[in-house]
Amino acid sequence: HKKPKNSGPLAEFMGILFGDGHLSDYQILITTNSETDIEHAFYVKNLIKKLFHLNSTITFKKNEKAINIIVSSVNLVKWISTKGMIKGNKLDNELSVPIWITKNDTYKKNFIRGLFDTDGCIYVDKHTVNNKIYKNQGWVITSYSSQLRNDIFTMLKKLGYSPTLRETQKSVYMRKRNDIAKYFKEIGTSNSKHFKRYKNGRVPKRS
Repeated sequence: HKKPKNSGPLAEFMGILFGDGHLSDYQILITTNSETDIEHAFYVKNLIKKLFHLNSTITFKKNEKAINIIVSSVNLVKWISTKGMIKGNKLDNELSVPIWITKNDTYKKNFIRGLFDTDGCIYVDKHTVNNKIYKNQGWVITSYSSQLRNDIFTMLKKLGYSPTLRETQKSVYMRKRNDIAKYFKEIGTSNSKHFKRYKNGRVPKRS
């Protein structure tokens, strides 16, 4: 496999792995939703080809709304491990954003994009003021890794955003309209479902 230099696309791939990825000894597995994320799955397949010159397979999991993107390469697993992705259970070993990413603003943005595209969503933020219900778009990344939540919060702050961290909900939020507009302008998304939800202003309730 090719060993790419540090780059925005590599940082985005790391974000995708931190969100939906799993490393075993022999392969990289990325699992996503077959109903909402099929376009993104093919985007990831192309990204793998571009970065590593390796083919991946896309398989649909029967009776589940899931697709797997699989790359079988012991050497790639070893190399990705050296870039900061943990093998095995991500929660048993606290995930933290690799230093090569946190030191570079472009890499930060790309990493956050990859993570948001897999583990984030745009949702309706309802609040009541003087008995009137207001609905705004909210932006959220949810992760069970407290270190990763802290890293995302810190990176967003350094990039000029105003995130909030809610440990009880294991999430990092952005609720200001300007922040969300800035996010889609400066960081963007490679997952069309997020852009459509943002543009439509009509968003599904958070489950």
